Amino acid sequence: RIIALVDRIFILSEGTSEEGTSEGQVICSKLTFLMDEMDNAMKAKTYYAMGCFHGSIGNLKNEKGYLKMARNLLQDTDADTNSNMMTSLSDIAEIEVRLNGSNSSSDVDSLRKQYEETFVRSGPESTLTIDAGVSLAKALRSADRNIEAEKLLANLVATSRRVHGEDHHCTKSAATALQGVTDELLGDPSSTNSEFDDVEAWFQSI
Repeated sequence: RIIALVDRIFILSEGTSEEGTSEGQVICSKLTFLMDEMDNAMKAKTYYAMGCFHGSIGNLKNEKGYLKMARNLLQDTDADTNSNMMTSLSDIAEIEVRLNGSNSSSDVDSLRKQYEETFVRSGPESTLTIDAGVSLAKALRSADRNIEAEKLLANLVATSRRVHGEDHHCTKSAATALQGVTDELLGDPSSTNSEFDDVEAWFQSI
């Protein structure tokens, strides 16, 4: 039951509809009530999911607070068995950038650096790398760099499906983000395939 609720929150965090916001708030309340039934690893994943959701509805202070709680719990948890949740650390850095009022270009630069460092350190198949890539792609989309975001997400989805399976959180998160970018591109005739090839060039250079 808890896992299903957490997975649902991850999915809702990718959308911004009024119905999704209401559902997510109800689920967050339920998960808070169920915290006593969770071990530290599950609590960390839950706080991470709740942080992602609050970020998606624009509540950056709550997002930062939940991600900090996830980070603090993970300091006492085996990182090898919970690597998919360690991305909360990079997400906190992303929030700090936004709270400090930096522009979208600075957001992209900061998240690109985190993604590239994670890629080199953990490898392309790591859940750390995939989640960091999704965070970068979201920043690219916010900066109206949809072609670049689509290329990155397509690579992440293919890797996550092959390594972790269709039902893994990383795969679902990347696939949902990719669908959002694709839908936006299909509705934007001004976009062209010649834009923003630097992610593809970087992949080819390593």
